Amino acid sequence: MKRLIKGGFLTLSGVIGVIGTMMVAMQNPSSAWETPPGRMVTSILENEMLIPAILFLLLLVSGLYILLTENKAD
Repeated sequence: MKRLIKGGFLTLSGVIGVIGTMMVAMQNPSSAWETPPGRMVTSILENEMLIPAILFLLLLVSGLYILLTENKAD
């Protein structure tokens, strides 16, 4: 049960952080962008939000991993 709560909090905080990062990128759009990374990634890079975006994605992925590997026998 504790792993379920930890996984839920990690997933929720990761989702909120990723949404916040996207909101910052949408509020300050890039003036020009290249086709391969796209406008959103270019905006995140220009606003220096790459490290927080990666950390929030790691939180999201680790929370989902904990939730999906929870032992169903308990």
